[in-house]
Amino acid sequence: MNVFDEKSGRIALYTSPGAKEGATIAILIELLKQPHCIHLVHTVQDIKHDDASAYTSLPVIFDVTSEGKKTSASGLTDITRYLLSKYDPENHFSYKEGSKEAEEVDHWIAFLTKTIHGDNADESFTRKALRLYLHLEEHLQKTRYQYLVGRKCTLADLVIFPYVAGASEANLDLERFPELTSWHDRLVRQPHVVKGMKDVYLET
Repeated sequence: MNVFDEKSGRIALYTSPGAKEGATIAILIELLKQPHCIHLVHTVQDIKHDDASAYTSLPVIFDVTSEGKKTSASGLTDITRYLLSKYDPENHFSYKEGSKEAEEVDHWIAFLTKTIHGDNADESFTRKALRLYLHLEEHLQKTRYQYLVGRKCTLADLVIFPYVAGASEANLDLERFPELTSWHDRLVRQPHVVKGMKDVYLET
């Protein structure tokens, strides 16, 4: 394993190949237009970095600013919170903390976690994904928004997108859900989304 030399002014993301959380972070970094590099590793032990011992699971980021300040974070929640607070001060991809819209974004992330990763171990991934898709379809039909929360792409969209893009994994036909298909296609038209997915070896 090579020793990765992190350069100042660049974010380094360490994630496992095909990881949906890694894809969300990669897409977000692309949308924020931050210089970065992505290292595909299988465990935290594969990271040859002085600060890696502080973490027990992937994904992990190391951010060395152009001023030389070093920051690191692990896990989807902490990483995305850091990236948005530092690199999205004008809320292009987020909403003001404490706002109704910000609470809606948090609700979608919590809903995904409960639906896909909740305490229903006996339920197949297909059934979990179907429940997710049905809820998304109903929401998009009702709101008629282009995105899940309001009129801009937020973390709610980015967290859920890899699971919708992976419909074939769940043996589901996305075209059965017309509004969800339109939402998926809208995101795919953004080159930042496609590149973020491709960087972690996921298809759109």
